[in-house]
Amino acid sequence: MLFQQNLEKRGGPLAYRLSPRDFSEFFGQKHLVGEEGILRKLVLKGELPSSLFFGPPGVGKTSLALIISKKINLPFFHLNASISTSTDVKKILQEADKFYKNTRKPIMLFIDEIHRFNRLQQEVLLPASEAGKIILIGSTVLNPFFVIDKALLSRLRIFEFKPLEQEDIIKILKRALEDKERGYGDLNIKVCEEILERIASSCEGDARRALNTLELLVETREGEEIKLEDLKKLPLYFRYDRKQDEHYDTISAFIKSLRGSDADAALYWLFKMIESGEDPRFIFRRMLIFACEDIGLAEPEAIKVATSCAYAFEMVGMPEGEFLLAFLTIFLSLCPKSNSVLRSMGRAKKILEEKRFEVPMHLRDSHYKSAKKIGRGAGYKYPHSDPEAIYQKYLPEFVEIVEIVGKGKEKIFKEKLEEIRKIRWGGVK
Repeated sequence: MLFQQNLEKRGGPLAYRLSPRDFSEFFGQKHLVGEEGILRKLVLKGELPSSLFFGPPGVGKTSLALIISKKINLPFFHLNASISTSTDVKKILQEADKFYKNTRKPIMLFIDEIHRFNRLQQEVLLPASEAGKIILIGSTVLNPFFVIDKALLSRLRIFEFKPLEQEDIIKILKRALEDKERGYGDLNIKVCEEILERIASSCEGDARRALNTLELLVETREGEEIKLEDLKKLPLYFRYDRKQDEHYDTISAFIKSLRGSDADAALYWLFKMIESGEDPRFIFRRMLIFACEDIGLAEPEAIKVATSCAYAFEMVGMPEGEFLLAFLTIFLSLCPKSNSVLRSMGRAKKILEEKRFEVPMHLRDSHYKSAKKIGRGAGYKYPHSDPEAIYQKYLPEFVEIVEIVGKGKEKIFKEKLEEIRKIRWGGVK
């Protein structure tokens, strides 16, 4: 109740009140709006093209669009695609058409979360954009190459927004504590540097999340000082979406850490996924593949261990299943690595494209009646009863497909392969 009363008294959430009003109050994205930033130069020259702002939440996409609207002396319209309809868009396009006929100038249309528009809704924007009747700025937290219509995307200048640096987050938090008009400067709240650093390091470059954390600490504090214990009581969570970029980027970091034998990094990414609610079975599936693709013959036990852990997980579930995930992560990280299986698969597919072999007569099926009368299976040597079967050829000519690097335990397999090739084909390894 106290929190709600304070919100009403102060006029909305802290992140909303503290939105930057000018470039001087905007932190981060120096590559775009710093002194030499390309976006800043375009805005100051009044030459802003239709654009797409994409990047994680809380990094300034909407704030910058609003700053731009004040810098460019044009009618400004703001829609949020999550609640707007095609009718809303068409009404604005009608206004744009009237304004253009009278002034020969465009309007500026900012569409937040533009990825929520379907393909047809996005394509409605094409004619006005091409005719120069609107300067369209769309924003999205998703990879635009997956969620934005190709025709529309080709007409937009893409600007990528990055997570804010820790020092930028700390500056924003300090401004919130010092600003008497929009922040907490009138309350004389004491917050030590360590707390600000911890908030900044845990918010993953998201200024809105950092300000929300600070706001919660301020509104629930006892006395004038915020203590470290107060921060530790707040729940830990990550920016993560099990169907979008964070999902794929994090599992990619996890697998690459395993491949690079960095058990420390692999455990970090593992527990980021676990704490974010990732499906443990998805992680196990990726590790099962990894055991064959990146370890393979270098440690043949890896696939057995991975399979056993995945099976054991089905018996114990979570949270105890974390032990199995962590154990397998450390084990796979420290196993010798070899991509011989992957390389051999690639060679097999390549050879298949280049050569077309008929099945030799001695290898053809001879189980049906009268098969031997037409030569099927004639001359086949059964390896379990004929020691000469080692000389038998299973392809019309020698093609080197299996490529064993010879790392870890696969040295034994490499030697065996070379010996058999030499006996079968004579002189060839």
